[in-house]
Amino acid sequence: MRIRIFRADPAGNLTGFVLSPVHSQERAGLAARLMAQDPSIEQVAFIDEASLSGPLPRMDMMGGEFCGNATRSFALYAAKRRAEGERTLLVSVSGAGEPVRVWADAGREMAYADMPLPRGVQRIRIGGGEVPVVYMEGIAHAVLLGEEPSQARAREVLEAMPREDAQGVLFAGEGHLTPLVYVRATNTCVWEGSCGSGSVALAWLLALDAQDGEHAYAFTEPGGVLEVRVRAERGKIVRAVMGGKVVLGEEEEIDVPL
Repeated sequence: MRIRIFRADPAGNLTGFVLSPVHSQERAGLAARLMAQDPSIEQVAFIDEASLSGPLPRMDMMGGEFCGNATRSFALYAAKRRAEGERTLLVSVSGAGEPVRVWADAGREMAYADMPLPRGVQRIRIGGGEVPVVYMEGIAHAVLLGEEPSQARAREVLEAMPREDAQGVLFAGEGHLTPLVYVRATNTCVWEGSCGSGSVALAWLLALDAQDGEHAYAFTEPGGVLEVRVRAERGKIVRAVMGGKVVLGEEEEIDVPL
């Protein structure tokens, strides 16, 4: 199968964007084959190319999940296709109930997404202790504060978490974050270079008891740095913006086995 594709690097979270039309039922299988063929790709997204010239560009992740890094990369690509320079645009993406607003600066290769806020947090018991699980649109993240990354520990946590279409395990330290993400539809479990929704989940959790006002965080992740700004009003988080640098690759045609 021959497809058109480009790669994006948002803080190391290398994403393959498919421009060729692919039926929704075939996306998960194609994504799994593409990731097996090119292990540098951590996730795959599908663009409705016809929508790029319309009022609401559309992108779908490989398992129907939400991904903040892919969202802001897609918005930057859409902005470059529509006009040069800095733009503010709304994009429609899988896993998000409403369009997502993104500030995209093509000249500086920067993009910041106004992220959907977590729906809440549940503490689950794992191995004699409690782990907070932050529920977001399209994905749930378990946050392991002060723990070093461990494949065995990540597997233990994933097995204990309530089943979701996409699940993350975040190993978080002082200003550091190492994310692992499991997507059920593709049965893929990847240590990611960075994770936008995971960064927001961590910042939201850290800011729950913070004073009213804006709080800025920068998380050093394996592939780069992600910035998150959260705003608290009357003891409640009302806004979260996540972003940083995005490098867009050139479009190309490749063959993917059927």
